[in-house]
Amino acid sequence: MSELQARVRERLRQELVHSGASSAFADPALFAEVERLLQRALASSDARALLLPELLGDPETWRIQTAIHYQSHRGGAIASTIIFIKRRLVMPLFRWFFEYSHDNFERQRRVNQVLFACVQELAAETARLRQEVREGSSPAART
Repeated sequence: MSELQARVRERLRQELVHSGASSAFADPALFAEVERLLQRALASSDARALLLPELLGDPETWRIQTAIHYQSHRGGAIASTIIFIKRRLVMPLFRWFFEYSHDNFERQRRVNQVLFACVQELAAETARLRQEVREGSSPAART
């Protein structure tokens, strides 16, 4: 099974290089490392384990809200009539658009989550490498 996965991975790498992906992918070891990084990001893309969404602040300001709420600033019978028209006449006309958009929003949310995980993995790796460089260049480390 692992031999089959290796052949599929190699074919994918070659197709990417031939299609104009980074020339760095010509190196199979580098490609494998990039793939491992992305696989780790996919595995750890649980929103609760990500730092970047927390740093972005209040989710209400940057997450798309797809729930539809019917409101009217008018009062009384006029408001009830307008809400009735929105619910019973207008919404059935736009239901297909809402469902189409909702699927796209969910897909985009998943892509964003995975990208957040990738950025977090890369930031952690960069911080670790910087720490190693600082420790390696300190006077105490040289003695």
